[in-house]
Amino acid sequence: MDHQDYLKRPIFFEPNRVWRCYTGGKLMDVFTHQDTPKDNHFPEDWLASTTVANNGAHQQSPTDGLSKIRSGDKSAAKLFKDILSRYPSQSLGLEHFSEKEGIGVLCKYLDSAVRLPIQCHPDIPFARKYFNSEHGKSESWFILGTRVIDGQEPYILMGFKENVDPDGFKKAVKNQDVAFMEQSLHKVKVVPGEMYFIPGRMPHAIGPGIFLLEVQEPTDWVVQPEEFIGDTQLSYSDMWGPLTPEIGLECFDYQGRGALESILKKVKLVPHNVKNFGGGYLEKIIDKEITPCFRVDQLIVNSEVKLSYDAPWYIAVVADGNCEIKSEAGIDKAKQGDCFFVSNRISQLNFKALDKTARLYLITKGQ
Repeated sequence: MDHQDYLKRPIFFEPNRVWRCYTGGKLMDVFTHQDTPKDNHFPEDWLASTTVANNGAHQQSPTDGLSKIRSGDKSAAKLFKDILSRYPSQSLGLEHFSEKEGIGVLCKYLDSAVRLPIQCHPDIPFARKYFNSEHGKSESWFILGTRVIDGQEPYILMGFKENVDPDGFKKAVKNQDVAFMEQSLHKVKVVPGEMYFIPGRMPHAIGPGIFLLEVQEPTDWVVQPEEFIGDTQLSYSDMWGPLTPEIGLECFDYQGRGALESILKKVKLVPHNVKNFGGGYLEKIIDKEITPCFRVDQLIVNSEVKLSYDAPWYIAVVADGNCEIKSEAGIDKAKQGDCFFVSNRISQLNFKALDKTARLYLITKGQ
């Protein structure tokens, strides 16, 4: 098959598990129909990724994080980015594909069995100044599943409380007073179906027992000033990356302190602007009013939907149900957990729900 033929129908991907310094993955295994669900050090799957994972001494290969196209011959599976590079116009509607810029968005499944460290990510100005990057790492979370671990109900930490003193927080980091650091952030219980947008520089942490789809800017930049994640001690590089602790702590947004109600009003996402198709509907979740970096819509297929999506390309993630997808090149089937790429060559897809309603997240670069 000519590689260009891949672009005439949805492109599906091989599993792309990525090593992380924390453990998890059991709920992800269940969601993606694995035979023996378990937690390990591969708690993330990077979806339709053109971004290399930054794992330092734990790097598994030079292509960590890069997605491969699913094919009958796994040994001959091609890197997704190579197809985009060879056919930028047909795939993305661009004159050329920049490996440095990638597709401008990164999607992940993430399933943590432990509380992740309190952390923040740079916004674009901070990334330009300290990481020589045009991308920060604003991110969004779509809660797909939860579990109780050691009696702890699933939760997230986000945003500094209104009475937090920046110098006091920095002192707690220096002394590794984790309890003080935790109490400086709001604690929010979560349930499946909730959605959040976490802008660059907002302090946050994902608690144990949360499985989510993460849509973010395409970088792996992070500042996480706790020395441990679960029982694993972090290296200096894990905590601060290329920064000094003094500069790293300035990545946190101390001006964004506030009451929980005001913070949730900014970050909790509510679908809006519904477009009905008769056999289903499309609703906006993240648009340029929230961030210029990426766009996320939700497609509900109750019976059958003919979709002409107003973007040059998009990534689709099947969050619930199974569906049949008909293109001019043929028919594919997608089940819960699948992710596929729809190229610039495809003007319309016909989605048909199988067994029950299918729900998909549609993701593209900000417009």
